[in-house]
Amino acid sequence: MSLSALLHQGGVFMFPLLLGSILTVAICIERGFYFASLERGGVAFLARLQELLSKGNRAGAIEWLTGLQGPVPSTALAALQNWTASRQTLEDAVVARSRVESPRLYRYLNVLETTVTASPLIGLLGTITGMMGVFRAVSAKMANAPNADTSHILAGIGEALVATATGILLAVIALLAHNFFQSLAESQLEASERVGDQLLMAHSQETQPPKAEPEA
Repeated sequence: MSLSALLHQGGVFMFPLLLGSILTVAICIERGFYFASLERGGVAFLARLQELLSKGNRAGAIEWLTGLQGPVPSTALAALQNWTASRQTLEDAVVARSRVESPRLYRYLNVLETTVTASPLIGLLGTITGMMGVFRAVSAKMANAPNADTSHILAGIGEALVATATGILLAVIALLAHNFFQSLAESQLEASERVGDQLLMAHSQETQPPKAEPEA
């Protein structure tokens, strides 16, 4: 079945569903490339960061983090740029950076959430209006010819259900995409929080005054 035939069978309400489908595909592609470009903050990342800090090469760590993308390196960069400040200032910088990065992670997910809710309702509305048209046509035909063949009503109802089927299918796809990208966003925030906590701990240990040696 061609797209034009599908739109014709589903009626006028197929056009907002088509728009929702285009938006869903576009968001999935954009979010897929976006999350693929982010640093995940895995074992290799933490090992490299700890190695640079253990050598006291904070400038090298800042230069390395500047070339990475995502909340994980961004949080670490905010901490290192305020490394000589107090712990409270360092913690405020980490929290502020997390607030800046969070909307970027969840961008466009509200559109997918709206699609999940709206597309089945739009499809159902298209089916209802289609079936109303079918019954009106059958009623008019029987009024003119009571013995007329009305077996084609089944085909009309089947065509009217196209909109509902399309809406439910779109909702399922958008729901899966929304949950997948939301899990990626939460994973990024958790990783950045872990890195921030480790840097705060390292900062506290570095700035902690040495213990006084006991008198002989």
